[in-house]
Amino acid sequence: MKHNYKYSLDTSSKKFICPNCNKKTFVKFIDNETQQYLNNNDGRCDRESKCGYFKKPTSNCITNINNCITEVIQPSYHNRKVLQEYCNTKQQSNFISYLFKHFEPKAVSQAINLYHIGTTNYWHGATIFWQMDTKNVIRGGKIMQYDCKTGKRVKKPFNHVSWMHKQLKLKNFVLQQCLFGQHLINTISKSDTICIVESEKTAIIMSILITNFLWLATGSKSGFKENMLQPIKEYKIIAYPDKTEYHNWQKTSLLLNKQGYKIECSNLLESIELENGGDLVDFLYNK
Repeated sequence: MKHNYKYSLDTSSKKFICPNCNKKTFVKFIDNETQQYLNNNDGRCDRESKCGYFKKPTSNCITNINNCITEVIQPSYHNRKVLQEYCNTKQQSNFISYLFKHFEPKAVSQAINLYHIGTTNYWHGATIFWQMDTKNVIRGGKIMQYDCKTGKRVKKPFNHVSWMHKQLKLKNFVLQQCLFGQHLINTISKSDTICIVESEKTAIIMSILITNFLWLATGSKSGFKENMLQPIKEYKIIAYPDKTEYHNWQKTSLLLNKQGYKIECSNLLESIELENGGDLVDFLYNK
């Protein structure tokens, strides 16, 4: 038994106008009992670096949270058959096409197989980043759309991000995320180093460019937290936060190191001329 939240951020792909930056990138809080949205100001903007708006429901709005006691909801998983269906397709996603144009084909093919990069026509040529844990259980599949020429995410006319359980219409699917690439820690030893970045794209490209480290991704800046990092606690970790996020990740690193983690948080990007939210790949391309 445990306390559950009365309110949580909506996990659907629906976005609203952000009250701060006026972009259609705003995720509202939802009442988990009524499934109704709260007011127009309570929520989080997906433009975490360029906007950063995040307003939780006020204490006046929250009632009886301490009395909201339910059974622990168990996470859902995908059947492994989805890997055969969406990873062995002859159609290349825009992102995979981009990789083959800019990197050595053998290295790209190896990365595709290691990370189980999939393709779906949820949006034509969209990419699936499967999240698999250390037991090779598929926790979820994040769908993202990229421009095949630039390798950039497609954010107009809306931010193209969704999940495979939405596409497959799996009702009552309970998403419990893990690090992207987490299943690969089974292929390394405790003396090896793990590098953590925010985006799945960056983890894949860095795995092609720098092969002596294992590259994993949090999937979001807020994903750099203990419950995500716990499976790699015994390893030496180097974290590479996106530009402007160093202080938050460094704060988390210091707290976790007191609990036995071995995390070095790099401030490499803070002194480089990059846009806010720029990452290692942007840094390498700008050199």
